[in-house]
Amino acid sequence: MRKPSDSRSPVSAFVLALALGGCTGEVSTSDAPGPLPQAPGGTASPAPGSPTSQPTTGSTAPGAPGTSPTGGTAAPPPTGTTPGTPGAPGTPGAPASACTSPGTNTGAGVLRRLSNLEYQLTLQDLFALAEPPSVEGMPPDTDKDGFRTFAEVQTVSPQHVRAYLDKAHELADALMTDTARQQKVLGCAPTATDCLAQFTASFGRVAWRRALAPEEVTALTSRATADALDESDQFKFVIEALLASPNFLFRIEVGSEPEGVSTLAPEELASRLSFALWGRSPSAALLDQAAAGELSTPEGYTKVVSTMLADPRTQSFFGAFFRQWLGFDKLRAPNVRPTGWADTLMPLMQEETDSAVSEVAWSNRNVFDLLTSNTTRVSADVAKFFGLPAPAADGTVTFPAGHPRENSGVLTHPALISMKTDGDPIAIRGNWLRKTFLCQHVTVPADLATLIGDRLKGLGPEQIVQARNSETACKGCHALIDPIGVGFAKFDVTGRYDETVDIAAYGVAPGLPDAAEPAFASVAELSLKLRELPAVSACLASKAFLYVNGHEPAAEDACTIDAASKAFAAGGQSFTGLVKGLVEAPEFRLRKAPVAQ
Repeated sequence: MRKPSDSRSPVSAFVLALALGGCTGEVSTSDAPGPLPQAPGGTASPAPGSPTSQPTTGSTAPGAPGTSPTGGTAAPPPTGTTPGTPGAPGTPGAPASACTSPGTNTGAGVLRRLSNLEYQLTLQDLFALAEPPSVEGMPPDTDKDGFRTFAEVQTVSPQHVRAYLDKAHELADALMTDTARQQKVLGCAPTATDCLAQFTASFGRVAWRRALAPEEVTALTSRATADALDESDQFKFVIEALLASPNFLFRIEVGSEPEGVSTLAPEELASRLSFALWGRSPSAALLDQAAAGELSTPEGYTKVVSTMLADPRTQSFFGAFFRQWLGFDKLRAPNVRPTGWADTLMPLMQEETDSAVSEVAWSNRNVFDLLTSNTTRVSADVAKFFGLPAPAADGTVTFPAGHPRENSGVLTHPALISMKTDGDPIAIRGNWLRKTFLCQHVTVPADLATLIGDRLKGLGPEQIVQARNSETACKGCHALIDPIGVGFAKFDVTGRYDETVDIAAYGVAPGLPDAAEPAFASVAELSLKLRELPAVSACLASKAFLYVNGHEPAAEDACTIDAASKAFAAGGQSFTGLVKGLVEAPEFRLRKAPVAQ
């Protein structure tokens, strides 16, 4: 590193600032489980099953606008993982302990509030609605690493309470003026004797996910009779009381013991299973199955799980998972609209990736076919703007030999690689791929990012990349992400291919550092190298675990991950096999109380 001098160059000043500022970029690897067996071949529209799409951080890199994350030597990798060594035993963030006693321990969970999506889907079922109700005006769920399923960061604010009450009132009013739905939802004529009590018990059982005690039914109906304005208003009163209760808004699990590890009661297991696969409260039929003991035997439980997995509600709910995992839940129009661009392209771009996911994930194919597929399905407008071959009648496009998207699967889908934030595309895309598929994320402190942003003034994009990959203080982190990002340099901010871009100008050769032979000449080669890394399977498992359980896998969840990995491998790495393994693991039936801090 050069000593300070009045004549130092802009690049030297930039590098010096990093050294003096204590360049502390790190590679976070806390969210990946242990390795899974690897099979050979290793404002936009709402997500499927997500009626009201909410902003996510998407694939963003930290740093000041127009800059990239720039840091010093990456944090040492966890034991068993060495960057540049593919297939190394263990993967980033692996649980510290192996599975020794299946079905005896599990990671602690916190009380889970219904996510906005779970709230919508549950209300759709409760009120027999054709579509999930809107949650416009309700505070969005807190986002963490692109996911809105971290239970510990989801709170209830006064704005939530007001929105919950308003929505319950709105739905109750609409129900009592809709005679076609009344019979289906109430189960009896409003004027019939004991209809209010019957409705309170049946509606309350599904809403609260357990049978109401007789005294609870009596308390609700008595108060409704005393305080409601008329007969119709009595039903509205009960609905609002039930839906404003913590028994509805929170997924309450007590288990057989108040402390430590306990076994879920049958109705609690039914509830956990329904939210895990369908994203909503269990139906009366599923609660009946639980009460009849059908979830209490391995054979019965497996049969119920298989039936639920085949239900379209599972595909709908996990459509939101893929959007959050791959980072295309919310797209952003480019700041400068290129010729031919229209904002209506964004939902069509999302539909392209939704279609690819649906075709692979729910057809018992290897889920990593998503990385190497040579076909896609697009609208005519998307094909025209992105310069793709004319689609067939069903929208299918097969890429010819030599096409930039040949055998590159979702890695060249515009919904994934278009810019969702301001910043340096090289770092953003490299960081996105590492975070999404390897569960590693390069970060830099905000104060240092601001300092770096000031020092970068006057340097062109190519100079910036060259500087941070040639200085010791920076290249430790950027060697992990920039070679990946450079491989996408010919794709512009919309995801459209531009042949005129000279990748050589960046001074960094495209490469996947984790592969045995890092260099790649096309995104297709990158896709194949990525698919062959065991860490990619492990990362996907950790994200699916998070989506199902509301927290990242801990050391105590090693047995769950082990069960899921075996089911995943046995099923030819089908996504349904992975999900099935997660919910059929013996630990799925357990609840562990968190320890008070």
